[in-house]
Amino acid sequence: MTEPDRPVSLLDRRTLILGASALSVTACAGQVPSLDELPDPNAPDPLARYRLSTSDDADAWMRHLDPSRMRGGPDMLALSGGGEDGAFGAGALNGWTSHGSRPEFDLVTGISTGALIAPFAFAGPEHDTALKQIFTQHGPDDILRLRGLRGLLNDSLYDVKPMANLIAKYTSADVLNAVAARHAEGARLFVVTSNLDTGKGTVWNMGALASDGQYELFREVMRASSALPGLFPPVTLQYGTEGRTVRETHIDGGVNMQLLAVPPAAFSGPARRGNGGHLYVVINNTLDPSPQPVARNVMSISQRALTTMIRSSAAETVRSARLFSQQSDLDLSVASIAQESGITFDPGARFDQQYMQQLFAHGYDRAARGALWGNLPNTI
Repeated sequence: MTEPDRPVSLLDRRTLILGASALSVTACAGQVPSLDELPDPNAPDPLARYRLSTSDDADAWMRHLDPSRMRGGPDMLALSGGGEDGAFGAGALNGWTSHGSRPEFDLVTGISTGALIAPFAFAGPEHDTALKQIFTQHGPDDILRLRGLRGLLNDSLYDVKPMANLIAKYTSADVLNAVAARHAEGARLFVVTSNLDTGKGTVWNMGALASDGQYELFREVMRASSALPGLFPPVTLQYGTEGRTVRETHIDGGVNMQLLAVPPAAFSGPARRGNGGHLYVVINNTLDPSPQPVARNVMSISQRALTTMIRSSAAETVRSARLFSQQSDLDLSVASIAQESGITFDPGARFDQQYMQQLFAHGYDRAARGALWGNLPNTI
């Protein structure tokens, strides 16, 4: 029996005007650029106002930071990747607010599922309800749609038009205006994507996007950062510059890193003078999982290997953040899903609503009791 044809809906082409240069940007999925459509690596980045590379130096970071915020003992929040495990981070933020000890963050970073949480964490506790709804009231049908056999011949197994709709629903003009208002105060929100064409990580200044009214690009960056390669389609950013049409393919920021804790370049030079501060790291994963048998089939082995690599990357980033914090007079607090939670993940049930509700409750309960931080294994 032949599977019914369910064509993938392409996102509407959107034009963004970037200042006097009238640079246009559109976002769509599923297109592969030819070599002559790729950006010129020797030319200035026409989107430099909105982004930088993860490998850029202090001068590039200074164009995106407010030094007065960085010198004043900033409170910073870094949110990791983790797919549906982002329900833990969403619950933790809600419980943290309930506990009454949640600070107003000067800097928030997010990758993958962390990129879906970050704008709401940055905008403030009044947006906690949206976070709870996203991770507890929506199941797989609201996020993805299986392409079936056609997915093996396309760019991903799933069509995520439902996810694009979900992002658009929750990132209303009110939310983005709140992000822009905090940006105007000097606070900063950064989200990471992976540029598949160059293999490099891209850090997006989301507050700058919101301030300039680039709402659709803001939403597409959120979707790109959480586009798990192979499962979800990449996001193709298209823009015109110097008479050329340029296309870039962006996917999950977790391909390059699981966590953007504190880039050293962002804290060198005039941005940092060792005046204290606090770095809060939320790992949407279990860093010290209980032993579980692995079924002897390709899917199970591949899933476990990928999960192991992700956890290893997150653990290494936490170790680096700890060293940097010690050197920079920063307090460091780290939270991850506790081994004793007893919540088990079924790889065959992506974005299972009951699983996410359990994780949300786990994060909320620990934060509301003041027991969110410090459950790391001795090896980290």
